[in-house]
Amino acid sequence: MNVAITTHGCPYVAEIERLTGLFFDEGHIEVVTEDQSPDASAAGKFAHPDVEIALVLTAQPGSVAVSGTLRAGTFSTSANHTDAVNTDVIQRKTRSTGTEAANSSALESGEDASWRKRAKHATLHVLHQLLEAFTGEHQPWGVLMGVRPLKLVHKMFERGLPASSVRAQLAEDYLISPERSDLLLEIADVQTQVVPDLYELDRELSVYIGIPFCPTHCAYCTFPAYSMTEKATYVVDFLRAMDLELKHLGGLLREYQIPVTSVYIGGGTPTSLRAHELQQLMESIYREIPAPHSWREFTVEAGRPDTITPDRVKVMKEYGVGRISVNPQTFKAQTLKDIGRGHTPDTVDHRFHYVRDAGFDNINMDMILGLPGETVDDVRYTMERIERLHPDSVTLHTMSFKRSAVVKTQRDRFFIPSVASVRQMMSESSAWARSLGFHPYYVYRQKDILGNLENVGFAMTGKESIYNIAIMEERQTIVGIGGGSVTKAIGKGGQHLGRLANPREPKAFVETVDQVVAKKDALLRRVFESYTRVGTTPVT
Repeated sequence: MNVAITTHGCPYVAEIERLTGLFFDEGHIEVVTEDQSPDASAAGKFAHPDVEIALVLTAQPGSVAVSGTLRAGTFSTSANHTDAVNTDVIQRKTRSTGTEAANSSALESGEDASWRKRAKHATLHVLHQLLEAFTGEHQPWGVLMGVRPLKLVHKMFERGLPASSVRAQLAEDYLISPERSDLLLEIADVQTQVVPDLYELDRELSVYIGIPFCPTHCAYCTFPAYSMTEKATYVVDFLRAMDLELKHLGGLLREYQIPVTSVYIGGGTPTSLRAHELQQLMESIYREIPAPHSWREFTVEAGRPDTITPDRVKVMKEYGVGRISVNPQTFKAQTLKDIGRGHTPDTVDHRFHYVRDAGFDNINMDMILGLPGETVDDVRYTMERIERLHPDSVTLHTMSFKRSAVVKTQRDRFFIPSVASVRQMMSESSAWARSLGFHPYYVYRQKDILGNLENVGFAMTGKESIYNIAIMEERQTIVGIGGGSVTKAIGKGGQHLGRLANPREPKAFVETVDQVVAKKDALLRRVFESYTRVGTTPVT
């Protein structure tokens, strides 16, 4: 299927290609912007395009409007959409272009983020209408491209909108399906029950501690995951550098009297640390982070079952870890081998029982839908094996093709399930999770996610992860400690104040930890001091 798209005033080529690609799984898509090439036409790129689409964006008083047409053989349709924009913005745009047509260079100038956002939204709205009319298919998330769809719902509730108005706005403005709208509203309700002070959580923070080592590097993963050889080389200095970061953070928390909501140890694989190394880290955490008894949650993402041993489990139990993840991803042995997991299905069972027998009553298990070579029956088998273990929560991830992951860079090596198959996997696994008494409590999406779907966390009542809710809804500052960890600063009312990423590579992190601490000190002081000010300029 060759799809030719010509645009005027719509410089959103990547977004147009991405949305169109969702409707044509095997399509060849060409987008030409007439603003850059006035005599060009996307149809000229193909000898005989199967589908021709034209999109035109114009500025009108108080609004931005997009009209579009689609022709395919004898089929033709048209659509339009108008979004309100501040009148002052419209006047500036029309003065800068000298015409009612929105000029792409003006749109890209960065002068008005609100203009760009509404213009892009209107463009995608029309494009979705055209493609739905032609294919008969509706995208479950409509034109919503963001990774945190629930933020929209929480903002609407904060403005006092009732659920019926929220649902209507999701359908009309974003074309979100009724099923996904219901999911968002259900999760929003659960989150405000689990964290009643969710909208005031910015006066606290959570701590993420990253251990960037793994026994092997999984084909789908882009998280920091350096080899055990590198771990053996750097672990002593790495733990010392993290201790320095923790000591600095603890001092600031005491100085400004900032409470800690949750502590989350992730990676990589935290349990790649040997028991005595893990104990050393725990000692640092408890010594430096104030008031452990008041933390609402302490999680270790053990993740790789092949690293879970009785001595490591004993350390986690002794230091008050309350929630642990033991992640199979799949119970199909061949898939585990193909994606480089390095453990067998039976290993998952044995290591899960290590954790449960030690007295842990909040164990999460992850599974990934759409793994290379897997069928719906394979997913059903994974569900069956997980069900036998009786975890307290299950997170359903949809396969995503992250930029540097092996499945992305070497995609031709793998057989990827069809969109229809992956959507069936999500439908069946969600129904299965509910049948076991789990309810959804957080959701997020990723850029190149299969089937334009989502990742959903399901849990038994009382077993939801507070950290997952806080980080996904961006309701508080998350301070990152360790290699590859990211500090995301959130000020009063959810205002974004800045972002700092620690060096990913262990050697670089160890060698620059003093500079890391200095930068973090400046950012966090700004955040903490913003609590007493009305407004704060974001850190760049």
